[in-house]
Amino acid sequence: MKKLLSIVIVLLFPLQMTVAQASDAYTPKVYGKKGYVWDEMTPERTEVLLRGGDPVKGKESFRGCQGCHKADAAGVREGVYPRLTGQHASVLIKQITEIRAGIRNNPKMLPFVEDPAIAMEEIGDIAAYLSTLTSVRENGKGAEDQSARGKKLFTDNKCFECHGKNGEGNAAKSYPVVASQHFGYLLREMKWIKQGVRGNSNPDMVKAISKFSQNDFEAVADYLSRLPDYRTITTPAVAAAPAEAK
Repeated sequence: MKKLLSIVIVLLFPLQMTVAQASDAYTPKVYGKKGYVWDEMTPERTEVLLRGGDPVKGKESFRGCQGCHKADAAGVREGVYPRLTGQHASVLIKQITEIRAGIRNNPKMLPFVEDPAIAMEEIGDIAAYLSTLTSVRENGKGAEDQSARGKKLFTDNKCFECHGKNGEGNAAKSYPVVASQHFGYLLREMKWIKQGVRGNSNPDMVKAISKFSQNDFEAVADYLSRLPDYRTITTPAVAAAPAEAK
């Protein structure tokens, strides 16, 4: 047993050294800048994915996030802070590490996710915990039901190819769950992605929504906000599919 443990330590040590060296040499690139690649694996994100996460520890670490995202992680209906319950762990890890790396522009969240507020070891734990939760509060929706028009825009612009026909996203490809998200949050983030001010915009999404008007954004956001929680129409195994380091 001791010999096996020694072998594991010997194997892991070079890997940790490699990640640390890569992190020192890494220069983040944001959307609109030469060399930007959406979903590029940062050294920290790679290490977090390799470490995995413990939802039990994550529940404790999440206490520092409750001021904004609330104790049940359902955010606020106005959409200032998003619903995080049931979000894919791979997506949460991507977003947190990209904020820490300076790729995603989120000055409000940065102080709460950068070291030492949250250690790198806690990122995977928090993501694992949040991915297991189910929201018990109703999410925020638009002032009027625009589901029919929003669904047509969502379908015609092939948004389902990334976000899924039921808004379930794709854990393996780091596409977020958008079903049952707050209307206000969806509206704001789509506009920021189109404008490129978010920092980590997906060029494919920017192209898809490039001609959207304010009314178009509102219709799509309303449609997605009214979709049922994707976990009610998918199996737990699919919903919690872990991502692998690329």
